[in-house]
Amino acid sequence: MRHPRASVLLSLLFAVACNDATPPAAPDAVPVDPGSGVPTAPSTSGQWVRTGYAVTGTASLSLAGTTARLDLSSDFSIGQAPGPTLYLNTQSNPNGGAPLRIGALRSARGAQSYSFLVPAGVRYTRIIIWCDPFNVPMAEVVIPPAGG
Repeated sequence: MRHPRASVLLSLLFAVACNDATPPAAPDAVPVDPGSGVPTAPSTSGQWVRTGYAVTGTASLSLAGTTARLDLSSDFSIGQAPGPTLYLNTQSNPNGGAPLRIGALRSARGAQSYSFLVPAGVRYTRIIIWCDPFNVPMAEVVIPPAGG
């Protein structure tokens, strides 16, 4: 059994070591008014998978040209952490690939929807929740290929 003081010291060491972490250098998605022709039917969806924090629920991504809509299910839930941020990317880590920062997660629980523009020609394969202040993964959804 670990001594309680050791746990506190490890937590402090982690916080100090990550204190000057830089979030991924990703462009910010341009928000779109939900009433302006945003796709409404999900084209792909998947279960959230834990990559660092307990998570439940699903995410659905709809694309129409360069307009996207991301919906989190009503049973969505993720453990508390500072600065959870949503990304789309071509790989699991938004520090590489072709990341697009959708924005801060609005809530750690429940249904929520995000409408935004995406660059043409990028085939995103991941929806990611990333802890920006510590530059660490929280959860992801693998986007299945079209028709798959």
